[in-house]
Amino acid sequence: MDLENLVKKFDSYKYLEARYHKNDSTSIFLMNGQLLGLTKESYSGYSLRAYDRGILYFSSSSDPESLKLNAVESKGWEEFGNEKVDAGKYEVKQVKPFDSTPIDEKIKYFKDIYNRLKALDIKSKLVNFNIWYSESTEEKRIMFRDGSAVEGLVPRIGIYYSLVLQYQDRTVTVFSDEFGASGGLELLDSWKIGDKLEEKMREVDKVLTRGKPVKDGKTDVILSSMLAGIMAHESVGHPFEADRVLGREGAQAGLSYLKDLKTKRIGSEAVSVIDDPTVQNSNGFFTIDDEGVKARAKYLIKDGEVNELLQDRFSSPKFNVESNGSARAMSYNREPIIRMSNTFFKPGNMSFEELIEDVKDGVYFKSYMEWNIDDMRLGERYVGLEAYEIKNGELGDPLLFPVLEGKTTEFLPAVDAADKELKFYAGICGKGDPDQGIPVWLGGPDLRLRNVRVKVM
Repeated sequence: MDLENLVKKFDSYKYLEARYHKNDSTSIFLMNGQLLGLTKESYSGYSLRAYDRGILYFSSSSDPESLKLNAVESKGWEEFGNEKVDAGKYEVKQVKPFDSTPIDEKIKYFKDIYNRLKALDIKSKLVNFNIWYSESTEEKRIMFRDGSAVEGLVPRIGIYYSLVLQYQDRTVTVFSDEFGASGGLELLDSWKIGDKLEEKMREVDKVLTRGKPVKDGKTDVILSSMLAGIMAHESVGHPFEADRVLGREGAQAGLSYLKDLKTKRIGSEAVSVIDDPTVQNSNGFFTIDDEGVKARAKYLIKDGEVNELLQDRFSSPKFNVESNGSARAMSYNREPIIRMSNTFFKPGNMSFEELIEDVKDGVYFKSYMEWNIDDMRLGERYVGLEAYEIKNGELGDPLLFPVLEGKTTEFLPAVDAADKELKFYAGICGKGDPDQGIPVWLGGPDLRLRNVRVKVM
């Protein structure tokens, strides 16, 4: 049975979408240059979602003939957004297709990176190095009650690594999933992973061998684009999901501080946070969402004020707005729900040097070894890994694991400037029940925060 016949079979519902969704992936796992595993996975199937008289229905199966609509939400959805379906197709092209390079060459590529890092002349010892490489393709076709269809085809590459460095009695684990985007093997050429990991090891070696304790107290802080990205995603993106504000995520991922916010002003005028799925070759790329609504850039915070939430067809009527195209599903057996895509602070117009030049005494957080945030996305904590003191407008000595701890409503008003270099980092964002892990980007420029509390770890 094809999608057209599925739609005809269930066309008595007020709203209906039928989706074919396929995910293919190949993964390579190595530890200390040795191959631990090579996996290939492919799964595909069909789903139906419908709405009628206040009830949401959903069903999924690898066999479309067996689909029957079951009620999943029997209250709370009195109406739905009747936005026109933006029929069309989006696709990311591979300059170098995945199959243009044999698996053996890819394995050798990562083994060579390990050998290069192992031979690096630093004082610390490389105790362990793990790397996980994934290439995947997500394909979907969605048909709606009126016969309109949306098609998407997005190939992605993702790399996760962890390395353990030891110097005397100090040991740290460096981990990251920062490498990830949509496209083909040309991404590996552009990322220069070996160079970046070498630089990372040298920087962390400086911290381990020369780092000095941080002073406890209020000071100016520069957050790198990496930490700005975490903040954009965790303390703005998640609490600005409309279903979370409504309480639908309460039992799984928590609630939102926006429910209790008494004013639109949440940050300084230097703070604007955007979620934009249309960024080319991004990890969270799409141009039409899984409810057939055209995707666009959303200013969650604009010039320090709450501007809009991430919405889908079913949340938007409750806020008297239209859907802004934020619905996505991970696979055929998951319902579309409100998700982030590429969430980031808007850059300013300064250089990094201008950003720090009038900081007399401060701390630069370049990377992190740990972060935490509460269920309301209000209280948050970051432990710096690569971190440096700032003295009279210049970077100074490395610091041992400074801690930035406070509230979102304290940090956002403390931002008084951002530099002009926008950088993105990959991530897999978890949400929903059953859980859905979807690819995203998070990022921003370097941010300057005035007079915030830095603590000793």
